[in-house]
Amino acid sequence: MLQGVDIWKSLDDLEVLKGVNLEIPASSITSIVGKSGTGKSTLLHILGSLDNADKGKVLINGQNISGMNRKALSKFRNEKIGFIFQFHHLINEFNAVENVAIPAMIKGTDKKQAIIEAERLLDFLGLRERLDHKPNELSGGEQQRVAVARALINKPLIVFADEPTGNLDTQTSSELHALLARLKDELNQTFVIVTHNQELAQLSDMVLEMKDGIVHHK
Repeated sequence: MLQGVDIWKSLDDLEVLKGVNLEIPASSITSIVGKSGTGKSTLLHILGSLDNADKGKVLINGQNISGMNRKALSKFRNEKIGFIFQFHHLINEFNAVENVAIPAMIKGTDKKQAIIEAERLLDFLGLRERLDHKPNELSGGEQQRVAVARALINKPLIVFADEPTGNLDTQTSSELHALLARLKDELNQTFVIVTHNQELAQLSDMVLEMKDGIVHHK
């Protein structure tokens, strides 16, 4: 599903990534772990097309996204890639359904159909009673589940998550871990997750450790 080939990246004259190579299978959860400052998030952003490598290439489902122009990459990102961040970045003026439906409408889906699909996803994620609530009316865990639904609305090939439980308490983190595993099993979803959370890493199908600018299989 995902292949990174000889990825190099320098930040402020410091080589952070030094020829990273990796392969991520479809329908799996891969965790990227390592000490702070080792380049985990930098790698995730390059794999997810949010940043450019100095050298190397990224292939998603066999398609080289490193060679795409900005317009083509933006379209590919919205339609084929999902993102979940530590801070959910929901829009406070919109309710849960509207927040989830936005990427589908950007893609060109009819608004009515986008709303129906958003409601279905939120129901699937256990938020049936929260459809009309705005972010400030939701708990932290509920907000993060809305963000998960938003990441899934366009049926992406792959979902990238950067410390998705970093802002959640232990119980809520465990619930989100179980949810991601369920999404992998029931929707055949592929996840690549940067995390410091050992419980989440242990649930993963594969764990990669960032060290000295490259990844090592744990």
